Amino acid sequence: MSTQRTAPVLRLTDVHRVHGDGEAAVHALRGVSFTAYAGELVAVMGPSGSGKSTLLTIAGGLDQPTSGSVEVEGPDLVGLGQADRARMRRTSVGYVFQGFNLVPALTAAENVALPRELDGVRSGKARRDALAALEEVGIADLADRFPDDMSGGQQQRVAIARAIVGERRLVLADEPTGALDTETGEEILRLLRARCDAGAAGVLVTHEARHAAWADRVVFLRDGVVVDESGSAPVDDLLEAGHA
Repeated sequence: MSTQRTAPVLRLTDVHRVHGDGEAAVHALRGVSFTAYAGELVAVMGPSGSGKSTLLTIAGGLDQPTSGSVEVEGPDLVGLGQADRARMRRTSVGYVFQGFNLVPALTAAENVALPRELDGVRSGKARRDALAALEEVGIADLADRFPDDMSGGQQQRVAIARAIVGERRLVLADEPTGALDTETGEEILRLLRARCDAGAAGVLVTHEARHAAWADRVVFLRDGVVVDESGSAPVDDLLEAGHA
């Protein structure tokens, strides 16, 4: 696993996220700060309701913080307009979700090529990029197959290919193995690990200590606050304390 500190790809500084107002307000994140570097896979853990998924959606520009800054390769997403944030997501940020989120009417190659085409890349170039990404995740032979004709593991590989197509420098994964069997889940984590070793920064939300073992370090959230990111505290102990 990579431990070298290189250029920061993602930097969250004093990020707060509050849903609602007054007595009904819910503080999902309370002053969260952390950085993910090129070549590094960071696992984010914590009990249910700790703010893990909120952190991920804010890191990728899908949601805006109530306060604080979110920098992806320099620019602060908070200061960007909606169109510029969407462009940043298409070109620099890749998402891998538990539910795959593939378009059923599109083939594997078409699903992977879609973000490139939305960014104005010609269809021929977009398909070549898609085939290269599918090759990287080991399913180039399924390029013309539809999602309903694939296993869950194959669909998740397509989702990873879509997340890394082009020059994506930040890969965000929210419980990407939750719908998969243990062996297939390990293969998916191996792919994420390899992508980070190739130079991307990765943030993996997980609730399982064995999955966090693939990461370079663990950021542990509780009640919207980072309570440990040293990596020195045993993950199982943190999880037990969080549930308690």
